[in-house]
Amino acid sequence: MPRLSAPHASRYAALARLAARTAVAVGRAIVVTDVAIVTRKRGRANFATAADHAAERAALARLRAHDPSIPILAEESADRRLRGAERLWVVDPIDGTLNFSRGLPYYAVVIAYVEDGRTRAAAIHAPRLGETFVASEGAGATLGRARLAAGAVARLGEAFAVASLAFGATRKPDSRFVALNGACSRLRVLGSASLEIAYVGAGRFDLFVHESLSPWDVAAPALIAREAGASVISLKTGADAAWDESQVIVANPALARQAWELLRRP
Repeated sequence: MPRLSAPHASRYAALARLAARTAVAVGRAIVVTDVAIVTRKRGRANFATAADHAAERAALARLRAHDPSIPILAEESADRRLRGAERLWVVDPIDGTLNFSRGLPYYAVVIAYVEDGRTRAAAIHAPRLGETFVASEGAGATLGRARLAAGAVARLGEAFAVASLAFGATRKPDSRFVALNGACSRLRVLGSASLEIAYVGAGRFDLFVHESLSPWDVAAPALIAREAGASVISLKTGADAAWDESQVIVANPALARQAWELLRRP
């Protein structure tokens, strides 16, 4: 990958700081009791609360105040045609809405900046946990003031994994869920893909696998994981994943390749 010029690196770092400030401010303003369901979506337990919509409005207002010319792809008002824009913000106002609605702390405000088809800056803020993950291209990833580094577990049988795979997969002996559960040391599901991927970058989990991500789920945390030394590869092809890839494996390079060999489909 070509080395970033100093002006580009500086600009992306500034955008990452803006994303972090926005995510923290929006997260602090979320009303934890504002859990009335406003919209329902396809899939089980898939909905948006009043807090999701309020957080999205607040995030969009802050980002547009910085530069109104940058389009914003946001979960609750998504215009999927924006995915091809030369540059854009990608926002998930509350990733982990079900957790949020039940008083569980694993949810986050997620913001990515994408330019020329690559995520260049990212921030994830988990309000209940008081944690903010930040990354910009070429500058590494941080949690607070600490630099992140993905774990070094090199064998699938020793991996602490987190995965969201198809409903009903536990009942199918040839499913990816059964294969992964049988191969790894332990398997968990937190219910917030952005935090799960960021936790791989922080070395808390060794491996992340998901079969059905939206762009706002993966754009920011994938950069954080990559800047921490993890690979983010397509579950469909095994190649380096695009910024909006829907099926991904995230782990250190050796472990990611082992998971791909286990889970790949003919």
